[in-house]
This record gives sequence, structure tokens and C-alpha cells, in this order.
Amino acid sequence: MAGIKQISTNRVSGVDQDRWLIRTIDATLKGPQRPARKGVFYPSALGNVCDRFLYKSYFGLLAEQPIDAITKRIFDCGDFLGYRYEKYFEKMGVLLATESPVKCEMPPISGRLDYLIKHEEHKTAIIELKSINTRGFKSLVKPKEEHNIQIQLYLNLTPHKYGIVLYECKDDQKIKAFSVPRDEKVWKDVKDRCLQIMEMTQMPEKCTGLSWCPCRRD
Repeated sequence: MAGIKQISTNRVSGVDQDRWLIRTIDATLKGPQRPARKGVFYPSALGNVCDRFLYKSYFGLLAEQPIDAITKRIFDCGDFLGYRYEKYFEKMGVLLATESPVKCEMPPISGRLDYLIKHEEHKTAIIELKSINTRGFKSLVKPKEEHNIQIQLYLNLTPHKYGIVLYECKDDQKIKAFSVPRDEKVWKDVKDRCLQIMEMTQMPEKCTGLSWCPCRRD
């Protein structure tokens, strides 16, 4: 009878759950996300069309954001996705570099390209890896603009002329790989935008970003 009583006290709404384990995992994972370093533009930030956000990012005005346990697990899945593809490229015998730093002095830009691989037709290719849900994956007919800007930065700040934005659907692991040749006009537009932000004496008042822009919460 004692055993039956013990089992019944661990049941929640008819489902066996170990609440201690769930609570402890969540408590361990959640915490603050450090804001970006002041005085530097990052490729991920430059993919955001909102000048208010980019101003705050460059001038070190972004507040420290709390990260809940679910978001941390999502980020960690992205990290493991990167690890998997590193192993895939190694197995293919094409991996040249991973997480390679890319920098520009003026405007000050700092980033890391995901992979550099040998390519059958283009000698080398920069790979920008992204995960996406089924709905977004099905609608993709070209790289998202923020991802195009990221890879254009890497292409224009290195000798490499050809890139690929590689998407994996996080629900069924199907993939799409979009060709991205170097585009100097995109690079010029990014430079001009950075210099304009650096010269601003006041922060833009309104958020002009998409629904996910952090400025929407200000």
C-alpha cells in the first residue's frame, strides 16, 4: 500500500512528472543575456532594419535581457546544429574553417562566419547556417534579407566571392541552400548606414523594425 500511495502523490493531472527535475533544469538555465559591446557593429544587428535598435546596440544602450529556460534551450539547439554541420562538412572532406573572425576597422564591424568550405564550382564558399520552423521553411524562395546582409558582410570583408545561406527545418530536418554571390552595393549601403548611425547625436525616437525587434518592448 505504501508503494501505491507514493505513486499517486507523484501524479499530476493523471500524468507522471518529476517536478523537481523540471524546476531545477529551468532554474539552472535561465539568466541574463549580456548586451553587445559598445562601439562595434555586429552582423546580426546590421540585419535588423531598425535604426533605433542599431543606434542602441552601437552606443551600448541595450538593456541586459533576461533569458528564460525555454529560450536557452532553443539557443543551445542552434549551437548543436552548428556542431552537426561541422561534422558533416568534415565527413565530406570540404571543411576549411569554422567560426572564423571577420573584422572591419571603419566602420567598426566584428563578426564570425559560420563555415568556409571547398566548393566544386566556386573553389570556396562561405556558409551561413540557419534553423527555421516548417511554416517559414515552406515559404522560403530566397534568403531572408537579414541573413543576406550578414553573409554579404562576410563576402565583402574577405577574399571570398561566393556564399550559401543554408537553412534546416527544425521540424523535419529538410534543407534549402541559396546561392549568394558577392554584392558590393549591399556592402556600400551597410557602410553608409553604419557611418550615419555613428554621426547621430540623438537616438531615433521610433522603432522601425519587424515584430520581433527588441525596440518594440521599449
